[in-house]
Amino acid sequence: MNLKITSLFVLFTFFTTFGQETYQVSGKLIASDSEIAISFANAVLLQDGTAMKGSSSDASGKFTISNVSSGKYNLDISFLGYKTYHKEIEVTKTIDLGTLVLQKDIESLDDVNITTKKPRLKREIDRLVFTIEGTALTEDNTWEVLRRTPGVIVINNTLSIKNSTPVVYINDRRVHLSASEIYQLLEGTPAQTVKSVEVITNPPAKYDAQGGTILNIVMDKNLILGYHGSIYGNFTQGVFPRYNGGMNHFFKHNKLNFFANYNYTHSKINRDNYENINYLDNSATTSLWNSDINRNTRSNQHNVNLNVDYEIDAKNTLSFSGNLLYLPYWKRKTVTNSVVDDQTAANEDFSLWARNSSSKDMHNLGLNLDYVHQFKKEGEKLSANVHYTDYDKGDDQNVYTDYTVLANPDFSTAFTTNASQKTNILSGQVDYELPISETATFETGIKAANIETKSNLWQFDIVNGVSVLDVSNSDTFQYDEAIYAAYVSYAKSWEKWSVKVGFRGEHTELEGNSIIANQVNTQNYFKLFPTAHINHAISDKLNVYADFSRRIIRPSFDDLNPFRYNFTDFSFVTGNPKLQPSIANSYKIGTEINGMFFIEAFYTYNKNEIYQLTIQDNDNTTLQYIPSNVENNRYYGLDFVTYFSMLDIWDVSITTSFYNNEDTFTTAENVRVSQQKWANYTSIDNNFTLLKDKSLTANVTFVYLSPVVLGFSEVSSRNLLSLSLRKTVWNKKATLSLTVNDILNGQETTRTTRYFNQNNFYRANFDTQTIRLGFRYNFGNTKLTTNQRTKSSAEQERLKE
Repeated sequence: MNLKITSLFVLFTFFTTFGQETYQVSGKLIASDSEIAISFANAVLLQDGTAMKGSSSDASGKFTISNVSSGKYNLDISFLGYKTYHKEIEVTKTIDLGTLVLQKDIESLDDVNITTKKPRLKREIDRLVFTIEGTALTEDNTWEVLRRTPGVIVINNTLSIKNSTPVVYINDRRVHLSASEIYQLLEGTPAQTVKSVEVITNPPAKYDAQGGTILNIVMDKNLILGYHGSIYGNFTQGVFPRYNGGMNHFFKHNKLNFFANYNYTHSKINRDNYENINYLDNSATTSLWNSDINRNTRSNQHNVNLNVDYEIDAKNTLSFSGNLLYLPYWKRKTVTNSVVDDQTAANEDFSLWARNSSSKDMHNLGLNLDYVHQFKKEGEKLSANVHYTDYDKGDDQNVYTDYTVLANPDFSTAFTTNASQKTNILSGQVDYELPISETATFETGIKAANIETKSNLWQFDIVNGVSVLDVSNSDTFQYDEAIYAAYVSYAKSWEKWSVKVGFRGEHTELEGNSIIANQVNTQNYFKLFPTAHINHAISDKLNVYADFSRRIIRPSFDDLNPFRYNFTDFSFVTGNPKLQPSIANSYKIGTEINGMFFIEAFYTYNKNEIYQLTIQDNDNTTLQYIPSNVENNRYYGLDFVTYFSMLDIWDVSITTSFYNNEDTFTTAENVRVSQQKWANYTSIDNNFTLLKDKSLTANVTFVYLSPVVLGFSEVSSRNLLSLSLRKTVWNKKATLSLTVNDILNGQETTRTTRYFNQNNFYRANFDTQTIRLGFRYNFGNTKLTTNQRTKSSAEQERLKE
């Protein structure tokens, strides 16, 4: 451990602070028609059209722009209803510009036209960029922005791109992505902080090799001094009511940026399942199980985020961020009614009623320290990050089963389990960017990460009212992993060509130890992850491009944990400590037409793809859900994406993909199984901006997913039709919203597994048909944007709910 800490300390010897003298630019603003001081006007210093520093005027009209390096600038001062003030200045010392008079813009006041920018979709060499800055979408929350990003599909509050779950980044820093946590985080983040969303299907070398497609949310850098805050709340009615609320606070003064967010969620969610299992012996059914399952989950959850940025001087910035998820209350009650028809002897038929009462508590604390140094050369930058995660979860369950047997006395069974998991993650990285010329850039970086997790599971069978330890189902699992990575990347552009190539190497050492079972699994491997992107502009309206990347998908810590979670005496989820990482090679060629239509052909080959397989044990009549490596997965097809305006008030986004998914697997009986199916998903998103003042927006979204093969099961078709309305009031300080989700109740799904000696069927009805009412109120200087960002390491991503 000392060696690991020393390694991280060595990384931060790169932190070098370069002092440079800075100055202030100040002045006072008054109106030409009244000589009254103008407060909350924007004062920005620009170089070559790029905002370098900024401030806003206070109640007396005074403004001060601090930490200004020497040089020539354009000073722009703007305020609604007045002409923009322009002045060229050269900063060699602290400057007081005195009183500046803003001239009233008579023409604009005579006929006020409120316009709203349109979102833009643009292809860059290694990503698709959806820019929403200054558009009506900024009146929403960040989750809604992701949901409306072309190519992104949201099903059951879970993000999906190209039939897989993407990894979410904010300002190029990875965030913890469990379905519920990422939803609650982004649903409580105001979208006025978002500049754009980047969809990166084949990520370049600077990003961690772990995971597949990346969604990078780019936040605006704030230039204005002052305080801004908001409070919000939502009430959702499904089968049961649920609600959440929170507050955001942001303050900027001279060198200091401060952001704090608190969010609370109270929920009760229903789920109904039906299960049919045909247990087999040489293709003949030995017993037929039919089960109705009802599951209710209640929880109270708190989220706290804190970000502090401090500008040491014009070239050096130090930042701290902390994110805490606290789950003090979580209870799930699962009731199963099963009828078992024994096909070999009628007197062996029976039924069972099982109740599983589960509870857990959890906290997940992530801390980050960042340092950024800007060199004298424009664009040259050194950045460093240290990340620490403390994750602690306790999980208990009580399973009670009553049996009614046709020809024998009734009886019951009961057992309890007590489980805990503690995980600590420590990582550090350093990145360096160097513009070689106006058309070429070089990047490099190193990273080290250490993960330690310890889990305990103790099962007690209840025999005549006495708890007896079940040694065969109890264990302690110790897992240690270290990852060391380095990368280089080079980008070059010519008049009509752009190229970006990179190499990332990652060395992994891990050991998983089941102490009571005395089973040890070790792995030690080095993998190289090349990336390549090329773009050619045939004309102003036609681009063609191609790219390639290799990625790794490491198992989650829960998937590696050998413990099992029981639904009944005959069905359970269990981990697999022998899981291997999956390696994916992805290829893509595409064309961009008129900046509006994007057509791509893709092919991905996954070796050791990880699926949670549904496996029936015919000898012991049990159903097991086990994460397993599939030998290989081939995924190829054609994508079409477009974003355009039908009318001035109506924008349309369409995404459709036709693809083939093929999985190959060898069973425990050494039988080779292969299944494939062509499928389609289509999303049509309609956004309307209504009323003269653009204060009412509406969204109608329809998503269709055809039947698809996933891990040797065929999943039925699904659809989602949603309608949302959003109205700003009180001079856009408040927002009212109404959302009707899954209007057609199209999220009910079936999963059918039929191959070799497997024959089972599963239907799930999720609690997705809901109506939600929301309210948000902004106060303080509402011109502010925040420095909010939620960071965590790539390793933290592998923590699951």
